[in-house]
Amino acid sequence: MRTLTLPLRSARLELRDFTRADLDGIVAYSCDPRVTRYLFFGPRDAQSTAEYLDALLESQVERPRTRFELAVQELGSGCLIGACDLSMIERGVYDLGYMLGSAHWGQGYATEIAHTLAAAAFRELRADRVISTVDVNNSASIRVLEKAGMRWEAVFRKHRRAKNRWWDCHLYTLPREVWESEQAQAAGR
Repeated sequence: MRTLTLPLRSARLELRDFTRADLDGIVAYSCDPRVTRYLFFGPRDAQSTAEYLDALLESQVERPRTRFELAVQELGSGCLIGACDLSMIERGVYDLGYMLGSAHWGQGYATEIAHTLAAAAFRELRADRVISTVDVNNSASIRVLEKAGMRWEAVFRKHRRAKNRWWDCHLYTLPREVWESEQAQAAGR
């Protein structure tokens, strides 16, 4: 089974494994109800965040590794600004996700993360398809996925029950051949 070579880097970000030293940074964004509004968890308190980090650190050493939940660090400042993940759903299909501290919204970071994760999925993990599900009301994240080249494919009614409600979610997808075509067009510019 293929794996990612970490850290992944983009123009402004480093996507890397988490460390224990990241706890305060994780607490800062995961306790914010604005950040977790469209996520299936949270907001988290410091204790549940510490427990989450313990489980996450254990998962980083699992082999084969099928889930890459990564810290998002700003290269310029060295600050932890969020998290992202790339998870194998089935052979050749990877799901991507991201969350950022609210101070870092509107700066193009989420789109940069989505582009970086998709490229890693296709180049390093040899994905056939990258997918993402997003709450139907999360218009900012929908725009991010579209900017990353993903296209709407379906709506899942009552996709998941969390936070005492059912969630309706859009499914966005990016097939390998579409990604390769977009890469070829970008190289020809």
